[in-house]
Amino acid sequence: MKPMNFQQAVARQFNKAAKHYHQHADIQRLTADSLLKLGPNSAEILLDVGCGPASTTAHLLPRTECYMGVDIAPAMLATAANNYPNQVWLNGEWEALPVSAHSVDWLFANLSVQWVHHLEKAMGEAYRVLKPGGVATINTVVEGTFSSFIKSWNAVDDRQHTQTFHSPEKVEREVRLFNWESADFKLEKHIQYFASSRELMGSIKGVGANYVRRTNTSGLMTKGRLQQLEDAFESYRTTEGLPLEWSVLNIRLVK
Repeated sequence: MKPMNFQQAVARQFNKAAKHYHQHADIQRLTADSLLKLGPNSAEILLDVGCGPASTTAHLLPRTECYMGVDIAPAMLATAANNYPNQVWLNGEWEALPVSAHSVDWLFANLSVQWVHHLEKAMGEAYRVLKPGGVATINTVVEGTFSSFIKSWNAVDDRQHTQTFHSPEKVEREVRLFNWESADFKLEKHIQYFASSRELMGSIKGVGANYVRRTNTSGLMTKGRLQQLEDAFESYRTTEGLPLEWSVLNIRLVK
């Protein structure tokens, strides 16, 4: 069997998460609220990249004459289309957006661009599809995300157990490669708390954020490793529970 490429693997992960996404998407709702505040009050054509199961569609529809949702995962789009059958749903990925150049007034993307293989190519696509004067409101998770979880795994082994998160500076450099009229960046942080490490990992899996690129399977979960992780993670417990940190970079671009 031919091995899956990066985008195919990401799509498979989000296909699995589609059914239970809403019940785990607390952080995604918080970050969407922040991103909505950065967008225009109205836009003729709006492109929601990484729309998932229509997570933010209800908030976006009153602000546009034409809404289009794009997602890499067909199962997410099927759920979205079931919820909003009269809207346009497109299967596609960040690095090859399935819309024409200079056709979009507002590109909205809540926690999707971190799943691209080449950020520069994704930003080039955002620049391509926007009309002159068009606005992009994008966010992405950066270094500092899952910090306690990552440090706990480091106490178990030296394998990679989470996605690699870029620094805010690296993200900003790649975004600024294009001739934006303006580009603004703001970092925000959130912490979720969980009763146990298993509940925490279930939440990560529930929103499809548990895909890790590996060259082998030696870093996969075993009963012994899980116990070691739980023991190491206990040192980070607070009165509120075990922390799951999110560092989110909000980006507002005008072409």
